[in-house]
Amino acid sequence: MGSAKSAMLILLLAMVIASCATAMDMSVFSYDENHHVTAGPGQSVTAGPGRRQSVFDAEAGLIFESWMVKHGKVYDSVAEKERRLTIFEDNLRFITNRNAENLGYRLGLNRFADLSLHEYGQVCHGADPRPPSNHVFMTSSNRYRTCAGDVLPKTVDWRKEGALTDVKDQGHCRSCWAFSTVGAVEGLNKIVTGELVTLSEQDLINCNKENNGCGGGKVETAYEFIINNGGLTTDNDYPYKAVNGVCDGHLKENTKNVMIDGYENLPANNELALTKAVAHQPVTAVIDSSSREFQLYESGIFDGTCGTNLNHGVVVVGYGTENGRDYWIVRNSWGNTWGEAGYMKMARNIVNPRGLCGIAMRASYPLKNSSSTYKSSIV
Repeated sequence: MGSAKSAMLILLLAMVIASCATAMDMSVFSYDENHHVTAGPGQSVTAGPGRRQSVFDAEAGLIFESWMVKHGKVYDSVAEKERRLTIFEDNLRFITNRNAENLGYRLGLNRFADLSLHEYGQVCHGADPRPPSNHVFMTSSNRYRTCAGDVLPKTVDWRKEGALTDVKDQGHCRSCWAFSTVGAVEGLNKIVTGELVTLSEQDLINCNKENNGCGGGKVETAYEFIINNGGLTTDNDYPYKAVNGVCDGHLKENTKNVMIDGYENLPANNELALTKAVAHQPVTAVIDSSSREFQLYESGIFDGTCGTNLNHGVVVVGYGTENGRDYWIVRNSWGNTWGEAGYMKMARNIVNPRGLCGIAMRASYPLKNSSSTYKSSIV
């Protein structure tokens, strides 16, 4: 009887030791409520050589399930879920390894963490930087060209001035061209009239036939449509659907639309001119957002891998300096779960005159001289 009890105690002790060992292995990294990957006591989050693959796979699976709940992800089949998990694991490795380098910015498991880089590009890149073939290209204006003696604010943030609506989400529609255009118009309208009006991207998607709706478009053509076709109606009257639709002319006939008087392009490859413009109003910019670091950006001043293959429309809504590093405040159209609540701090005043991600290559802004918010639409 004594030997049986001894055997039972030995077995229980072995189970406790095994349980503790497993717990230590599984605490190599964890995933908090903000979806940050963190290390356990005395451990490293780097998912590199020497890491136990089985432990990584087990924890990545748990993290994936938590991430799915947060972002409301549901997949059509078990096979599709497994495919997404494989991509997610690869992105998780990339994130943990990059963050271990202690860069000036952090990557995270945002809404795009289950997309490959190719898939991300197909969903998110919809701005065409080339002028339309039938378009007499507007030359750059000297309005915001810098001059000796210019004194500009050290920091500008149009969010603090109440000139920006809530961050919007273009969804799976490649309509960043419309969101960037509308964001700049909303901001200018607030500055000139004192009234913040949430305008309709769907109006541009459905009615601006010279652009391709969810297939992509050009900022110049969008501005010209607003000027020549009775302005833009409100998002409340013409809500966003994230799909192409038929232009509802009757809807526009009976509403008052926000007008602009024109638009201008900034001198190319001139961050100082862009700074001067942003000190006066939010500015549309077409940038290159095609890198994996951009896809998975979470916070901090981004100065990661970035080219100049312009493909994504954003709004530059401010600038500043933090710990001696200059940055732009860039408003995106990917919802408030990407980046810093929908925004990115992007390195400013870099050596390349094109700016990081080409931010100074193709920037433009609307003009509005009238203090009247609305003008009756053209019938």
